[in-house]
Amino acid sequence: MTGRKTAMSEQKKITINAIGSIVSMLGQWLISVLLVRMGGYADAGVFSLAMSMSNVFNAIANYGIRNYQVSDARRDFSQWQYLWARTAAIALSFAVCGVYLLASAGYSSGERLAIGLYLVYSNINIFGDTLLGTLQLHGMLQLNGYSSIIKGAVCFVVFCLSYLVWHSLPHSLGMMAAAIAAVTVLYDWRLYRQVEPGRIWPVRGDGQAVCRLAWLCLGLMVSNLLPLITTAIPRRVIQQILGAEQLGYFSTIFTPTVLVTTLIPTVVVAILPHIGRAWAERDRRAMKRWVVVSYTSVAVITLAAELAALLIGKSVMQLIFGKEILQYYDLLYWAILATGLNAATSCGNGILTAMRKNISVAGTASAALLLTAAMSSILISKNGIYGASFVLILAYGMQNILQIFLILLSLYREFKE
Repeated sequence: MTGRKTAMSEQKKITINAIGSIVSMLGQWLISVLLVRMGGYADAGVFSLAMSMSNVFNAIANYGIRNYQVSDARRDFSQWQYLWARTAAIALSFAVCGVYLLASAGYSSGERLAIGLYLVYSNINIFGDTLLGTLQLHGMLQLNGYSSIIKGAVCFVVFCLSYLVWHSLPHSLGMMAAAIAAVTVLYDWRLYRQVEPGRIWPVRGDGQAVCRLAWLCLGLMVSNLLPLITTAIPRRVIQQILGAEQLGYFSTIFTPTVLVTTLIPTVVVAILPHIGRAWAERDRRAMKRWVVVSYTSVAVITLAAELAALLIGKSVMQLIFGKEILQYYDLLYWAILATGLNAATSCGNGILTAMRKNISVAGTASAALLLTAAMSSILISKNGIYGASFVLILAYGMQNILQIFLILLSLYREFKE
């Protein structure tokens, strides 16, 4: 009975964390939809641009530190060192973004400002993510979910009210950044200090530890950045070969699949501490169990998304986007499969990270990128926007096969008699 209660308690924490991620994601998605109604397609387009560009620089700020942090069963680094490493990565993210915006042509001053402000919002969220990672290590994963729920709801309300008052995208983005900063300080930081009291400023040895951590996580950062490029390549080819209108249909069909890419990494992050602990303790049975749980969760979520698309997808898509989208509705099934395979790579990334196979993580992501670059023009020329889904399915399918092979090989080498 005790074991069952503990398992149910852990399941509840994972569920709350997943709900929080959904609320946070849904808030930003609703803003992009409502902006069309409140301000027209121009501001909605700039908001979408700001989000997509921020994702690239977020890969630098994120740096794969959260996955390494929550799988650090041996406590190789202190929580303060993780925090300072993330702070340095965020500073690098701002610097790279600044250079990019100054050097790149084709952006208006309003677009540059929107990208910069959205990056401020995103990087504050990433800073809070490190604080929440510490709370997760202290067995308080549910607080991650509560934080995401509060942030998602508050930022959505603040943005919409600000836009209705000023009818200005920069003002609204600035207020949204201020709102998430307030929640991070008043909620995340307060709880973090309860479990990590004491010093704040770096001491002797912290600088060397942060540099070592940055080196260890470099492969994880690259593995986070490469999928963004992999996903962007087919979209760019669609625009070049088929035109902007077809790209619009493709992007719209893929919009609902963001739920899959939100849920699956949330589940993976929740179980990473168990995988890291099992690997560190050489617990063969637990390691195999958590690997199976990881990939089974991916399969269940992806199948549930496919079933939802079959039962209610057409009605929902027509309600949100209009009848014109239905001519490409069958693409949604392929999009869900491609997205599920993409999200499944986060399982392989997480497990390989727990095994400290960071080079393998970057290597499999590189293989997927190379296949996408090689096949995109061929498949899109032959199959239209469906070909973009096919190339992503091939690329992420291959990446998953490589990851599973490396995981099984590592398990065999570690636990062979």
